[in-house]
Amino acid sequence: MLTTFHNGEITECDKLNRKGEAVCKPNCVLSYNDYMCGVDRCDQLTSYYSPLRKSLKWYRKVVLHFLDIALTNAYLLYKKVGGSKSQLWFRQQVIRSLLMEDSRGELAETDEMRPFYHHKSGDLSRLSGQHYMDLIPATASKTNPTRKCVMCTNQGLRKETRYFCQTCMSQPALCVVPCFQTFHTG
Repeated sequence: MLTTFHNGEITECDKLNRKGEAVCKPNCVLSYNDYMCGVDRCDQLTSYYSPLRKSLKWYRKVVLHFLDIALTNAYLLYKKVGGSKSQLWFRQQVIRSLLMEDSRGELAETDEMRPFYHHKSGDLSRLSGQHYMDLIPATASKTNPTRKCVMCTNQGLRKETRYFCQTCMSQPALCVVPCFQTFHTG
């Protein structure tokens, strides 16, 4: 590393090597690791799942790099709002949602495939188009299944409903009145 700010002193850090001795590093390395963020963190995250290949033309590499940066930034925003899943899971969810048909009926949803947009702020499909309410489909164990209303849960109320919005991407469970209209207008 090249620096004019540090004097090149070697300092012990918190980590231990295999023998149990403290690891020594230059001050500039410790300072860099403490204040690393932004571009460095983004470069680190994009290096894990790089779409770039040796045979690609330069213009394809540029486009793929920009898409990769956008996907990494989206993952960082997902983590910022409380997401806890890995970057690989996030990328797979984005790919699945891009490939998923509008009917949403062909792919069975398992825990591994469950969408990452759980709450109202993450589902922008609620603000556009026409929305249709439907009954939650019966399962093998329940003929009349219910789920917690998303709007009532956000207000601290404990209400269950048999209805959900089949048009929204997250398919939220909603009470008929007033939650359905409130969810789709504000």
